[in-house]
Amino acid sequence: MTYLWQVAVHSAVMGAIFYAWVHRVDLPSGRTKRHLLMLLLVLPLVTAAVPGRSDGAFGERLAWFDSVRVADVPLVSGVHLYHVAWLLGGLMTILTIWQEVLPSFRHPHATTADVPEWLWPLVRGRAGWAQCTVAVSPLPSIMLATAGWPGRATLIVSRGALAALSAPDVSLAIAHEHAHWVEGRWWKSHLLFLARLLQCYHPTALWAFREYCIEEEIACDAVAAAGRDPATLVRILLQVYKETDPRDVAARGALRKRVDVLMSGGPQDAALPPATIIAAAGLMLLVLPWIV
Repeated sequence: MTYLWQVAVHSAVMGAIFYAWVHRVDLPSGRTKRHLLMLLLVLPLVTAAVPGRSDGAFGERLAWFDSVRVADVPLVSGVHLYHVAWLLGGLMTILTIWQEVLPSFRHPHATTADVPEWLWPLVRGRAGWAQCTVAVSPLPSIMLATAGWPGRATLIVSRGALAALSAPDVSLAIAHEHAHWVEGRWWKSHLLFLARLLQCYHPTALWAFREYCIEEEIACDAVAAAGRDPATLVRILLQVYKETDPRDVAARGALRKRVDVLMSGGPQDAALPPATIIAAAGLMLLVLPWIV
């Protein structure tokens, strides 16, 4: 439990530093931002595991900040700060299971029986998708999604998408879904999701992973729109936005951000040099182990 607590503390400290830095330099969407979010999800798992940090003497004599003492601060009627942390951690764990784990086991009902013939070449003509399965979902809304493993992907297209979108529009949406499976994106996303699950009890990891997912969507939008008029993809995203429940603030917010980035020229992958990311990671490796 000490390790989990220290992971949460390191993640919170690192998250606050990176959040302030990103807003100060007004960092746009792109590769740099994705790399920072990856660091935020992974690095605390490493810095909290440095040997010797769980020793009480380390916190008393060597650490720059002893969070365990702060957690033991009394609040009211025998309630300490760590009780609040436990409550928040429990709520975050339930939220993670409800919103992220359980939905991964629920896939929209779909069948391969009614797939239009013109759809097959749009899918299987793409690199690595020669054996891709295509299924049609009865959902009336516009929806394209992929499931499965690399080499065994399944593309699910809703009847609403087939009815509302032209063949070129569907091809563009398929290009976006295909982009999730190239350049190692599938593996990165799933490995980061495991890192997220190891930290399911605190909000920084929840925020970082969701931000990373939005940045991945933006990157795949850029791949799909390359060589095309981005206004076409903007129009599709706006159609999806109109169909999204207004109460789903997070989904609508992500769609708005994707539209904004597309209309502003796409992500800026070279916003900061790689040396800046390496320096930031090195600084965190030096600073975080001295916080317990």
